[in-house]
Amino acid sequence: MTNWFPLALGMDVPPGTAAPARLSGQEIALWRGTDGQIHAWEDRCPHRGMRLSFGFVRNGNLACLYHGWQFGADATCRHIPAHPELRVPGTIHAHAYRAEERAGIIWVSLNEKASADELPNMDAFGARSILIRAPLASVRTALALPDEGWGWQEDCLVAVHEPEPGLTMLHMAAATLARRLDVADRAKITRDRLEALKEKVPA
Repeated sequence: MTNWFPLALGMDVPPGTAAPARLSGQEIALWRGTDGQIHAWEDRCPHRGMRLSFGFVRNGNLACLYHGWQFGADATCRHIPAHPELRVPGTIHAHAYRAEERAGIIWVSLNEKASADELPNMDAFGARSILIRAPLASVRTALALPDEGWGWQEDCLVAVHEPEPGLTMLHMAAATLARRLDVADRAKITRDRLEALKEKVPA
């Protein structure tokens, strides 16, 4: 069973921004500081439960849109605007997950002890993502992906994750710069083929 899930493309979360993602129905906030470091947290502010993915990056912190509570890169609360002089207790923090960026893709692990050695360690180009209306298990079987949920096939990185039950997000990236322009077409062809196979399966 894999410890890492490819949730989004790195280019979809520019420095100083936050974005939502989903993993098996679980809401996750991805955000990138101005230093370029990517972070993945539970998409819920510990104060009032507002989605942190609606927030904004300020002074290297992720600020909640609702009351402006700011959380540092280590997920601890650093500043409460309503009480600017308050020394915020270290017990107030967001729920953080492991996050790594490899091959143009943001990978997240819910297991804090997961090893980054499980991730691809090669450069990739022209990364693309596309939604497939088919269950994750059937997509993985059709693509002959290993238990890790990703693999290199025909000079292309192929990875999948399940944003919602019954849906699969396919991520692809070229292993060579020369093939980067082929990735988008290949992703669409793969999606159409797998969705066609799903339609042929009797109910």
